Amino acid sequence: MSTTTVRTSDRGASGTRTAPSVFAQTLRLTRTEFTLFVRYQTAWLYLLMPMVLFVPLMSMPSAPAFGDYTTTDLSIAAALLGIGLMLGIGHASNVFAARRESLVLKRLRVSGVPRAAIFGGVTLLVLLFTLLLTALVVAVISAMNGTAPADPVLLGVAVLLCTTAMTFVGLLITSLVRNAESAQMFSTLPMLFLLMTGGIFFPLELMPGPVGAVAGLLPVAPAAEMAQAAYTGYDVFGGFEGAEAVGTLELWTASLPSIAVMLVWIVVLALAVGRFFKWDPRRP
Repeated sequence: MSTTTVRTSDRGASGTRTAPSVFAQTLRLTRTEFTLFVRYQTAWLYLLMPMVLFVPLMSMPSAPAFGDYTTTDLSIAAALLGIGLMLGIGHASNVFAARRESLVLKRLRVSGVPRAAIFGGVTLLVLLFTLLLTALVVAVISAMNGTAPADPVLLGVAVLLCTTAMTFVGLLITSLVRNAESAQMFSTLPMLFLLMTGGIFFPLELMPGPVGAVAGLLPVAPAAEMAQAAYTGYDVFGGFEGAEAVGTLELWTASLPSIAVMLVWIVVLALAVGRFFKWDPRRP
């Protein structure tokens, strides 16, 4: 007599199939997002756009900052966050606006897919491509200059936190636009604003006191300082002047306030996405 084995992970005691966990659905959607990303030409544009950032930075006048590092080195380290900034804001706003207008997002919600899985799929995809491209850029820079990040783990944490926050910003933009075309245009405004206030093209110390203090609390500058500290091994959180080389433990301790600011932003942005994200198409 033959028997049929039923996996308990797929079926409950009554023989009915149980729904997969949110984590499993997120991974499935991430795999789908990857396939769609490869086929989507606009997505490749947002993936290659950050490379443009490094062209003006390499040609900017350079001056000694501290140790063997120059202002150009610090700008390039901070510019690594521009990869996740552009990809997170640009890709997430564009693709989700397009899917909302084509009713794809509404069908996903009606079919019972959790919001966390829908948002998590695109966030994991953006993180994956950002980390891969960041590693490639760091490898090229290290080969050219003969230097490597002093703390790659802290650098990875900075990229992860910034990219996650920027993806949520991109998702919020979809609530303000009507379609993918308007998302492409509107997303350039927060991109440019956060790039200019993130300490990438010039230090925050060059801004007027109150302006620099506010910019330091926006969701790019803290991560940019973490990236600069991780790349150089110097405590730059109090400014470049008087920065000192410190050990790994001291570097992580000094970065805790910046990590806290980024985590607060991620929580606030995630709550805002859950509250204001629009699933139905925007009508004229």
